[in-house]
Parts: sequence; C-alpha cells; structure tokens
Amino acid sequence: MKLGGFSFGCGFGAVMLAAGLLAPGAAAADTQTVTDSRGQEIVVPKEVEKVAIFPLPIPEAMIAIDGGTQRLLAINPRAQAALMNGVIGQLFPEIAQIRTDLVAPNFIPNVEEILKAAPDLVVQWQARGDERVAPMENAGIKVATVSTESRETRRGYIAMLGKILGKEDRAQAFLDWEDKTAADIGAVLKEAGRPEPRIVFIDSMNGNEFVVFGRDEAYFSTTGLTNAATEAGFTEGSVKVGAEAILEWNPDIVLVNYYNDAIKPADILEHPVLAALDAVKKGRVYKTPAIDPATAAGGEIAYLWFAEIGYPDLFDATMRTVVADGFKLLYDKELTDAQIDSLMQMDWNGESAGYADAFGAAQ
Repeated sequence: MKLGGFSFGCGFGAVMLAAGLLAPGAAAADTQTVTDSRGQEIVVPKEVEKVAIFPLPIPEAMIAIDGGTQRLLAINPRAQAALMNGVIGQLFPEIAQIRTDLVAPNFIPNVEEILKAAPDLVVQWQARGDERVAPMENAGIKVATVSTESRETRRGYIAMLGKILGKEDRAQAFLDWEDKTAADIGAVLKEAGRPEPRIVFIDSMNGNEFVVFGRDEAYFSTTGLTNAATEAGFTEGSVKVGAEAILEWNPDIVLVNYYNDAIKPADILEHPVLAALDAVKKGRVYKTPAIDPATAAGGEIAYLWFAEIGYPDLFDATMRTVVADGFKLLYDKELTDAQIDSLMQMDWNGESAGYADAFGAAQ
C-alpha cells in the first residue's frame, strides 16, 4: 500500500485593534488562556512576542507552526547544538543567534536571566517541576509545561503552541496529518495481521552499559513495533541495562537514537557481546532519521520510516519524496539530495540491511 501523500490549506486572519478605541476592560481582550500538560491555565498576551522553549524537541515544532524563528527568544543549548549540526540549522541559520543562557543543558532555569529577558511565556518540561518549574513560577514568570509521555500529551503541546502563537488552524492541520498517517499505517497492519517485530531503542552506550527507551512510545505502538524493554517490565522513558539483558531479549531490530551523535549503527554491529543478536546477524540495526518522532509537527514522517523499517514488504512509501514534501509543508523550504541523505542518516545506515535500496537516492 502506498503511503505518504498529504496536503492541506490554511487561512490565517489577523485582528488589528486601532489605538485609542479600546473600551474599559479591553485589557482582558488582549489576553488569552492556555492550558498546559498539568491542566493548569496560564494567561498570556494574545499577541505573544517572545517565547522561551527549554525542552529539546519542541523548538522545531514552534518553528513549523509559526513559520520561522522570529518569536523564539531562547532554547536549550543542547537543542541549539543539535539543530545547528543538522539540516534544520542549514534551513534556519539564525538559530545560531537564539539565546541559550536562560537554561542549563539539564533544563534547570536561570531565573535571573529569564527575568531580564522578560519572555511572554516559558515552555518547560512538566517532569521534575520542583527544580525546573517552581523557581520560575515563584519569581512570577509565566510557565506552560509540556510532556511527551503519551501521544495525547505530545498532541497537546502542538495545540497549545498553536493557540499561543495565534496559529490554531495550522497546528490543527498538523494534528490531522498525524491522524491520517496513523490511520493509514494501522489499516495496513490490521489487514496483514503479522506478529509485531520486537525492537530495542538505544539512547546511549558506554562499553557494555546501555541506556534504552523503557516505555511503549506512541511511535512504536502506532507503527506496529513492540519494545522489548517494555516487555521486560520497564515503564520509564529511559533505563540503564547491560549488554547481557539486551542479548536475552534478542530483538528483531535495534534502533539508535538520532539525537546522540556519539553512537552509530557500527558501534552495535561491531559490539563483542551484541554480535550474537539476531538483529545484528541480519544487519537490522538503524540510526533513526534526524526528524523527531515525538511531535505531531513532523513526526508523521518518522512514523512512516518506522513502519517501513519494521515491515519493508508491506510499506512502499517513497520516503525521499515524503521527506521533501514534508519539509516543504513544515518549513516552506526545498531540500537538496544531500540534505535528504543527512536526514535519512545515509552515511551511518548505508550498510544496514536493505537501507540503501529503500532510502537512498535513485542512481
């Protein structure tokens, strides 16, 4: 079944208020209320000018929804480094000038600098709120939290950003795109009735010690993949395990997180212990594409990639076209073949089973 086509049209209106025509109480009309991942309501200006985003994967979503970086005041230094080392940084080189001094790499806010910068809103992780959120709120800084614990919480921050930015129609169009992609994949998998391939998703490694994703992420379940770590009883986002545990799980596929440049498929394929894995013997070890799967603003592209990796005989989306069309839709930018190669991790995945044929440029 051919998947990957998508399109939508959005119209945006701007309400202009003439100076001097505001009635008493019109100040309330200049604000709006948004609800964050805690269920808390935060009052922000309707015309937001400066937003600071501290979680790593969220800036790309704001850029896509807002059509640029013009209102992105500050981001995490780790996010800036990752973006500038990849295609997004090539498309938006001005990311290099966005402030990174308002938050530490571990998400701890610099309250003094935030107060000086005076953002209209700070977007921060909900987790570990006592150290990441409370210091800002105690200082009177407006904070909206986000979570990536489930597909619904990820969709929630897309809708929230749309409202904050006055781009609700565009945000909803991304959510509709995700719904369609998930439904199309689900229909193919239901008809096939196959057992789900078992995967291990490696975030980092040090010798025989690994950090793997423990919970059943939405981009696994939506694309018909079973997380072997979840099967083993883990529920946390990231967990430490030894090589022997992965050997015992013996997954069909090993995935390596795109956000960590320090680890590549060759590190797994050449590992002295993991060499005994079926996935390694069959070459089914892949670096995930440099497209965040945990957002409804672009994650749809990653969903199709996961589905094709898991079921190469069921899905035949022309991924390079999907990526090119997707980035045009998200960022209104044209990609070169070299940029698509980079997003698809061709340098690192070229020797993995079936990868060059499925995702490489036509010769």
